[in-house]
Amino acid sequence: MCREALVIAFHDERLYRFEQAGQHSASVFGGPMPSHVLGKSYGPKPLHRIACLGGWHLPMLNAHQLIELPLVYGMHYSGCAMSYRIEYAHKIELISIEPATSSDDFPYLNFPALLPFAPLRLTDTAPRASYEDFAARFPNMPEQQTAELMIAVPPPATLGVSLWAEGDGEGVTILFECDLKERKVTATNLMS
Repeated sequence: MCREALVIAFHDERLYRFEQAGQHSASVFGGPMPSHVLGKSYGPKPLHRIACLGGWHLPMLNAHQLIELPLVYGMHYSGCAMSYRIEYAHKIELISIEPATSSDDFPYLNFPALLPFAPLRLTDTAPRASYEDFAARFPNMPEQQTAELMIAVPPPATLGVSLWAEGDGEGVTILFECDLKERKVTATNLMS
């Protein structure tokens, strides 16, 4: 049975598809922010942990001494574009965030402070694919691969939360572009 892909990563012509697991795992969707955020100020609303992917599932992280890769995004920040550097798994330095001021009603009123926690498992295969194969799954992806590791998080249909309200049906996707050597992550959202 094929479950919903909650996180899809692309690296070195290989797709990594993560779906909800039935047991604890090194990779997770949502849950509390484990990372202490330093650097640029923002607020007053917090950032959200979208997911955290483990080196157990993504071996390229281990080559850069990254045990895990926290994927953080400003869900309360309309049109958020941000970048951060991973000091270590529980500490990140926010390099930039635009806008730096959150909205009370974005992406919609009473948006949850935490996304539902779901352990993730890597599906059995990580098939060979081109960047074009990866990009075709999501709206408005860059025409060329812009980072060593690219991660897309589409709106989940099976976790009991809407990321974008009406935007869920339009396929609004969060894109994480990861420079592993610099330990830098750039996060934006893509709309159709």
